[in-house]
Amino acid sequence: MSARDRGRPKTSSLAALEDAAHELFLEQGYEGTSVDDIARRAGISRATFFNYFSSKSDVLWVDVDHALAGLEHYLQHSGHLGDALRAVAVEHPRDRIPLIVTQSEAMGLGADLAASAGIRLERLRGILAGSRVEASDVWIVLGALVGVLHQWATHQAPRVELGDALDEGLGRIRTVVGSRSVATLF
Repeated sequence: MSARDRGRPKTSSLAALEDAAHELFLEQGYEGTSVDDIARRAGISRATFFNYFSSKSDVLWVDVDHALAGLEHYLQHSGHLGDALRAVAVEHPRDRIPLIVTQSEAMGLGADLAASAGIRLERLRGILAGSRVEASDVWIVLGALVGVLHQWATHQAPRVELGDALDEGLGRIRTVVGSRSVATLF
């Protein structure tokens, strides 16, 4: 058995870290939880934690980071923003909502939430700017997408599929920008 084959599989370690962090954030609050606490609960070392995440707040954004990577991937292959967004939506089940959206108050998130959210917003802005969205429309699309995603994630049961919520939101974007560049991308 090679060194690469030993130990816990990477995906199970990531899931264990996510679960441990979420449990601890809900039990002790975000500020009251250290990286050492998360690593100990997940059964890994502090150094291993940093093999997966660059900061404690990154644990809260696993699903969002995965979706952003998927969006980049689909845009590279299709070049059509609407198709790429729909493909990402299909991969995201309606019952898996990031706790950062639904439990931010219970976890006591504050300034770290704003800073780490800003990183993801800037990444999404860059993805949109790199697509065929005209520069003057990037912020309109960014705001509309974030609004759709937040409304979907915070909607009480029964929650519609993300793709359905996205189609409705894309329709609103089309209405706002009319025949301009963005309308043709959805």
